[in-house]
Amino acid sequence: MSKTFSIWKKKFKTSTGEAVEKYYACPKTLRTVETEELSERISGACSLTQGDVLGCLKALSIEIKLSLLEGCNIKLDGIGTFGVGVTSEGFDDPKNINPKKVKATKITYKADRKLARDIKEMKFTAEPKIPKGAVVKSSRKVVSVLLLLCLLSFSKLGFSQDESSNSCKFNKEDFSHTIQTQVGYRWIDGFLGFYDFKTNLIPSYEIGYKNKYFAKLRYITFSDTFNDNTYLVDYHYIVPVKEQRFNLFSLVLGYNFLKPQSNHLLKLGLELGYGFDRLKYEDKHIGCYDYFGLGGELSYKYFITKNIGIGGEINYGYVIGNDMSFANYGINLTLSLKF
Repeated sequence: MSKTFSIWKKKFKTSTGEAVEKYYACPKTLRTVETEELSERISGACSLTQGDVLGCLKALSIEIKLSLLEGCNIKLDGIGTFGVGVTSEGFDDPKNINPKKVKATKITYKADRKLARDIKEMKFTAEPKIPKGAVVKSSRKVVSVLLLLCLLSFSKLGFSQDESSNSCKFNKEDFSHTIQTQVGYRWIDGFLGFYDFKTNLIPSYEIGYKNKYFAKLRYITFSDTFNDNTYLVDYHYIVPVKEQRFNLFSLVLGYNFLKPQSNHLLKLGLELGYGFDRLKYEDKHIGCYDYFGLGGELSYKYFITKNIGIGGEINYGYVIGNDMSFANYGINLTLSLKF
């Protein structure tokens, strides 16, 4: 067993004022072991069933929380001791420190001696470099698959299994084509923390059938840049990330609940997507992580004329990948052009 690490470059000045560049190793988390998987592992190593172990682990988490809230420390043999750190503002007179001035800062943890010794002796493996062009080829492939699925789903409707029957055939007038652009906000709980990304001019193409059923192809991107090395609160270490860009390609299948003849559309949609998170490091190394998205959206649209519509949209979902899942949601204004 080994821990994967990546390499980052740090620039600093020595005591003599000389500029120096040094390379350092920083930890890389490949995956997170969830409670259910942990219970499965434990049940395989003892006579308890997975359900019994899962129940014990959930009861343990509740008891740890209650004990910490009661002001107690928790000692788990072979793991360590958990507690709560507290602090307050500085006062000249200790009498001024009352319960309202005291606040909890963090959950403290002191590792078991044997565990700490084993961790110090653990082995490490360097993170493999991603081949150049891998992201471009992957994203093109996924977009092509989404386009093919969308076209096949609608082209299949236009063919009748019985050529002598007109009941399964569709007229050209039954279909509508719409180009849309959106502006608003999209939030995502990502690898580097929680960010609110302002998204401008989100392009999409939508095809509709009888103003009732819809399929939409959409592309969304979020980006952020960092001047200093980024501190990951959840992982308690610093990474030299200079830029993060998240790209999401999605297919949205929607249904209109209002009358098809109306200029008003109220749609509930199911979103299926693919995305990749691109992280650019200080040493110009680029790391990419693939994600698949699943979510829903509720949208309203009103066509001012036969071809021009305005409206709004709210959406919520998850992107899953790299053994992690991130929530993402947003609110947008929509401008549509039907042709």
